[in-house]
Amino acid sequence: MQFQSISFLVFLVIIFLIYWRLPDKYRWKLLLVAGYFFYVSYNPLYVLLLFGVTVLTYLTTLQMERVKTHHKKWLLQGYIIVVVGILVLFKYLGFFAEIVQSICSAMGNTLHFSVLQLILPVGISFYIFQTLAYVIDVYYGRIKAERHFGFFAVSVAFFPILLAGPIERIQNLIGELKKEKAFSYENSCMAFQNILIGYMKKMIIADSLAMVVNRIYSDLETYRGFPLLVAIILYSIEIYCDFSGYSDIAIGIAELFGINIHVNFRQPYFADSVKDFWKRWHISLTSWFRDYIYIPLGGNRVSPWRVSRNVLCVYLLSGLWHGANWTFLLWGVLNGVIQIIENIISRKNFPIVLPKSVKRIITFVLVSVMWVFFRADSVPDAMFVIIHCLDGIGVVKDYFFEGSNLVGVPLMQVGLLLLFIIVLFIIDLLKEKGKLQLINGFVVSILITLSMLYYFKYGIDNGTFIYFQF
Repeated sequence: MQFQSISFLVFLVIIFLIYWRLPDKYRWKLLLVAGYFFYVSYNPLYVLLLFGVTVLTYLTTLQMERVKTHHKKWLLQGYIIVVVGILVLFKYLGFFAEIVQSICSAMGNTLHFSVLQLILPVGISFYIFQTLAYVIDVYYGRIKAERHFGFFAVSVAFFPILLAGPIERIQNLIGELKKEKAFSYENSCMAFQNILIGYMKKMIIADSLAMVVNRIYSDLETYRGFPLLVAIILYSIEIYCDFSGYSDIAIGIAELFGINIHVNFRQPYFADSVKDFWKRWHISLTSWFRDYIYIPLGGNRVSPWRVSRNVLCVYLLSGLWHGANWTFLLWGVLNGVIQIIENIISRKNFPIVLPKSVKRIITFVLVSVMWVFFRADSVPDAMFVIIHCLDGIGVVKDYFFEGSNLVGVPLMQVGLLLLFIIVLFIIDLLKEKGKLQLINGFVVSILITLSMLYYFKYGIDNGTFIYFQF
């Protein structure tokens, strides 16, 4: 039951109508049932895993507040071993086995063993990180353990953010759930606006661009030059529209129920450095790594060498979090290395002063090149795209005009897509300047009309959200 499916929209309308008819004290029960029903629609078996992690987390934090300090440490360590072990079992076991076999092979030893192949439960990385943060915060006394199991269970299984975030802090969600709420027409309009923009990003822009990007990446040897450059640029736009679109829809749905979720994207392609980019992209994950990895390692309060080590460690783990593949690890390392270089430049006070617009373009280019490793199936494929994307550029006319024929997108469709991308750019620009609140109803009507015309003209093969695989 994906967000862009008719069945989900019917489900959402039913839950929304019932929710605002119920007395406030019963609404959490409806959201709990809705969350588990939503998750069951993906894989009924793995709902047991979600419930098991929820119960384990709830009981562990309650016990932490009852035992002595040294026992609390054992509880924390045991909990981390169990939940991280679950994540490794489902997500990384095969990858680690491959590494061990490669090391043994390099040493001249042949080692063969089979690894149980398990289907990755959708959303597992998100709710594991969410519950880990909660337990660590209770351990350090930053928050009190929630006594009401119902509110706690809803916060873990809150259906708008269950599958792909944002990784909302559980204590914040519980606080929102406990607030008395009254229906607000203005808030519902704002929620609808977020949902509309999210659907436009995903169904019109991301899914359309994905058809081009997927075709090129699935047959790389056929392409040289401009089509590869197109794939690089389009994927940067695709992944932004796909994931920020999901976040917009999730935040908008939560707002329909009077629940405020923290912003997960803040115009990342307006960043003027890679460091600034990561303050704007997937903010909930970045803040998680900052609070639970970077700061405990010493943050920026240690020597420059150790700061660099901490940055590299964070982005290595971030790459691994995204997927069990060398491409993700290399993508994470590259992000870390570039930020280390940026830190060195800022400490040395190099006399090079660039306009902000130039720094934004440089940042976009760097981020786009790194996205190649994120998208490619293997490191050699990624290197192929980067090495050959400028083949033939010496003859500019042939590079662009002959290369554009290989991309194979009708001119009218390109024009409409550009129109949507320009609209998205204007929306982000207004947000960046703090001038966008509620979009005029006439503009909303135009967006809906254009979206419907585009859909009926070209159709869309709606794919799953990119971040569902993580």
